[in-house]
Amino acid sequence: MVVRTRPPQTPVMPRSIADAPRRWPRRLAAVATLLAVTLIGLAVVWVVNVEPLSRGSAGFAVNDAALRVHVRDVSAMGVSGSVQTIEARPGMQFRYRFSVRNDGPLPLTITDVGTGGTAGISRRVIAAKPDLYLGGSPSRGYAPFEPFTLAPDAEAGIEMLVKVPADICIDGRGGAESWYAEPITFEFVGIVRHVEVDTGTEIRMEGTRATTC
Repeated sequence: MVVRTRPPQTPVMPRSIADAPRRWPRRLAAVATLLAVTLIGLAVVWVVNVEPLSRGSAGFAVNDAALRVHVRDVSAMGVSGSVQTIEARPGMQFRYRFSVRNDGPLPLTITDVGTGGTAGISRRVIAAKPDLYLGGSPSRGYAPFEPFTLAPDAEAGIEMLVKVPADICIDGRGGAESWYAEPITFEFVGIVRHVEVDTGTEIRMEGTRATTC
């Protein structure tokens, strides 16, 4: 007797499964790309809006023997600091200092400080101490300014040169020009930022007969 057997056959997959394209790798890649773009966008928004620079812990009085400076301490309604009043004179110059702190989680680079100011009064950075308490005293160790890196939780000292133009115009009958913040330009995670930082002291320049228009 001859027994005939059929050779084994490969199972046939249903058409719906065999012909279906494998889409999951492309879908996974699309989800990963969307997630990456979202994270990058959130990081950029954070970098642009974070305010890492703040007022430092040290305050300084204007120290110039040629000037009559009246210093008044202020501490009221959550505001503390000082007001330094100076009689304005055409063509005068003087220096003053303040400190800044990096409250952010990453280092930043301070590249410029100052402005053309009000009433033609210019204020430009001329010196700095990148590590405010190096050597113990925040008043010593300043060097000509050049861009420097400020680490997280670190403080630096800034020295400004104030120049009053010869044609300054401030009414001597109670007029004054003043400021309490300085614009600082810095780089943070590769992005250039510009902020106004409270210096802790208001410089108030009062008009005199010589500055009355």
